[in-house]
Amino acid sequence: MNTHMNKAMMMTAALALAVGLAGCGKKDAPPAEDSATADPAAATPAAPMAAPAATAGAAAIDPAKPNACAKLTDVKLAATIDKATNMLKVSGTANAPTGGFVTGLQAGPLDKMNPPNQVVLLRANAPGGMATQAITPVTLSLDIPNALPAYKSVRVACPGSPDVELKVG
Repeated sequence: MNTHMNKAMMMTAALALAVGLAGCGKKDAPPAEDSATADPAAATPAAPMAAPAATAGAAAIDPAKPNACAKLTDVKLAATIDKATNMLKVSGTANAPTGGFVTGLQAGPLDKMNPPNQVVLLRANAPGGMATQAITPVTLSLDIPNALPAYKSVRVACPGSPDVELKVG
């Protein structure tokens, strides 16, 4: 009788352990972000974000490809706070050396200064195949939700080029 009880207790313990472990690999869905962009990190400007497309309907930046932002010329950007939508808006234009460039701006970290500086990364993917051999204007824009009341500046960074500091107006 003792052997039967031991087997029954061992089977009960094994079943309880199996049931307990069954939910261990399950991941809950991440909480929905309160964001105006398709980017999941947009609600926190201090966190890096995936680059949105430069214009509506354009292809998205591929982070696996090298950043060709240093090839863009005549980059003109401005930064403003839209008080009606509580957005920090960075927008402007640049010239790509050929057609087929995919460009965008990506929110970077927000420093701890008072008022803070917002870093924005300039991203560009060069075309992979044949492209029109003509200087091609591109539009750049980024909306960062939950804007602060004031910024010291917006610093636009592109590896291989000096940073550009924009006054927020």
